[in-house]
Amino acid sequence: MNTLDAFHELRDALAAAEPAADDTAGGPEEDARRARTLAAVLADAHALTRLDPGLLLADLLADPRRWPEQDWENYFGNASITVIRTETLRVDVLYWLQNASTLHKHVSPGAFLALSGRRMHLEYAFDSPAALGSGVTFGGLSALGRTMMRDAAVSPILPTMVHELYWIEKPSVTVSIRCTPRTGTAGHGAAGQPPHRPHEFIPPGTAYLPAAFQETSNIQRWTDGLALLRRANRDLYLRTLGTALRLVDALHLLHVVDEMCDNPAEEVSDLLARADAEREDDAVARLLPSVPEFRRRKIFSRLHIGGGATQLLAALLWAGAQGGELATLLKAEKVTDPDAFVRDHGERLCARDPRVKPYVDEARRSLR
Repeated sequence: MNTLDAFHELRDALAAAEPAADDTAGGPEEDARRARTLAAVLADAHALTRLDPGLLLADLLADPRRWPEQDWENYFGNASITVIRTETLRVDVLYWLQNASTLHKHVSPGAFLALSGRRMHLEYAFDSPAALGSGVTFGGLSALGRTMMRDAAVSPILPTMVHELYWIEKPSVTVSIRCTPRTGTAGHGAAGQPPHRPHEFIPPGTAYLPAAFQETSNIQRWTDGLALLRRANRDLYLRTLGTALRLVDALHLLHVVDEMCDNPAEEVSDLLARADAEREDDAVARLLPSVPEFRRRKIFSRLHIGGGATQLLAALLWAGAQGGELATLLKAEKVTDPDAFVRDHGERLCARDPRVKPYVDEARRSLR
């Protein structure tokens, strides 16, 4: 069977299961129903799960004239190709060469299939939000679960879903189905209301509007300039930051905290402490607990080493798995001695990036 025949079968199954555009009433219950329905269709798409990802990509690239229109929405992955587009939904094939996604929220229902490659999947709840300026909200971010998704695993997507993923094999491949946003959702603000835009999150409890969804490119250009200044003249960079951190709003602060985490930890702490003492609000103080999380995610999002077992440990350390949960996740991957596994593969990770050592040591202590 030609690889693309599996998508013809998927198109037919979706047409039978998906209501017409005029019949989508909306609301949380309808979103949940649609997400479950799409997940069930993917779970039954057995021809799809048997595809060779390399042959699939080759067949898709052989004749791009057959593609539906490729707009910029959902342009993620390290190739991203829309294979099916209808009035009510879109099906994308996503190849992932990066290590990790951001911690993010969706705005329309759907489902995704792990076509190839294991990935750690973390889901969260975000409760009791309180806005701090435009684009930044503080609340309670609590982990609901850490699971390993293997080949052919399926997950529904709801607009209430807050999650992140770490892809272990490279490339990992996903088939994603997303419903077309209704009026009043992403990019389709209801009358008199701003559009509902996807947010990203950082523990312990901050939600923020990422640069890609901000109304202007001001913050992205600012952080790009800071990164260049850091490479060109560190003293001037630090003096500039010292001034800016006293003046900028919470959204600028949060993005620059992310950018700063490439600097030595003591340097970051000193800059933020001085800014906190000179500001009239508590924005810096509220963001300080997020600094270790930005740093941990940066370290493990950039760390890749050959061998699935070592990258598995990187995924578990990125996910913050500890103690009994860490041991259970490792045993599910057929690891009989979790402590020896963390010790041996931790040494390989530390040899690549010494900043990993505290995370390895913490994981080993949690197993005892």
